[in-house]
Amino acid sequence: MARHRGAIGVDIGSAAIKIVELSGDGQTAEGGGTVRTAVSASTPPGTLDEGQIKDVPAVGRTLRELIQGAGVRTRRAAAAVNGQVALMREVRMPQLPPDEIRQAARFEVERYLPYPIAEVTFDTVVLGESKENGNSRVDVLIVAARTDVLRRHAAVLQAAGLEPVVVEVEPLAVVRAVASAATSEQVTACIHLGSSVTMILVAEGQVPRVIRTVAFGTTHLLEAAASHLGTTGEAPDVLRARLTEAANGDGAPGLLDAIDNSLSSLVTEIRRSLEYYGSRYRAVVPDRVMVTGGGAALPGVAASLTGALDMPVACGDPFTDLGGSPQGVSPDAGPAYAVAAGLARRGVDEP
Repeated sequence: MARHRGAIGVDIGSAAIKIVELSGDGQTAEGGGTVRTAVSASTPPGTLDEGQIKDVPAVGRTLRELIQGAGVRTRRAAAAVNGQVALMREVRMPQLPPDEIRQAARFEVERYLPYPIAEVTFDTVVLGESKENGNSRVDVLIVAARTDVLRRHAAVLQAAGLEPVVVEVEPLAVVRAVASAATSEQVTACIHLGSSVTMILVAEGQVPRVIRTVAFGTTHLLEAAASHLGTTGEAPDVLRARLTEAANGDGAPGLLDAIDNSLSSLVTEIRRSLEYYGSRYRAVVPDRVMVTGGGAALPGVAASLTGALDMPVACGDPFTDLGGSPQGVSPDAGPAYAVAAGLARRGVDEP
């Protein structure tokens, strides 16, 4: 596999744009390298809508200012679209040649995406082989999105003076970030808690087996906190500080209970995802459960998920296998960079 001297992962979220710059130094058999830079900036208001970039020049300017301010030298960049704008579906097929697998995938795309196939870009990833009624089958992940959505992400990179090398889907980047060192037998469940949506992922080694996107994010948790406090229009940083006080035993009574109650619908979706994995693949609990995304650092979230799921839930740090957190990034902030770190790994490895 080709290795490059460096790459940037660009995570364009509804609340923040985050970048991770990797050098190609210190690469292991699992890929990656050493973190040079990890920085973020607020996404310009009104420039994204349900995962689609509506204002390419505005987002491009913010990204350009971010990389210039951080002194980023690398120009090779990778970006991703989220589950709101992409189809990600695993199908089990007979053993077929690659061209026939792609043709079968085309039928699946036409079946599930409400757009003409001419407006869609899709790809397939062979996950592995399995047995069904004694017959050999192949498990294939189909990934598809509207071509114009992908082009807008690439155009943002170009507007910032970067060279787009790949635009993929966020779940694959997260799995790469948190499970790059996992053995094929290790099962990792990851709850990526973003601003407006949450991804629920289950991977065997580095192979994603369950990918779900749920319309729930940190915005909902902060709204629950504000409602409990009887405040409106409170800045997110203020609400986070109030949650920190509550976690330390000094805050408003019952505030963490409000977070527990708000998480209940998400917990139900996580349980369903784990049950689906157990019934389709093997009846085991994950070897580890991680929470990533900006919501991972909210006080009480990991503890609440641990109690609700009755299994340990830890914050997933994407910098652990990359030489540790870069200067200026606290360990608590690391999980928020999971998508960007996974994309930077892809950029280093991409031919």
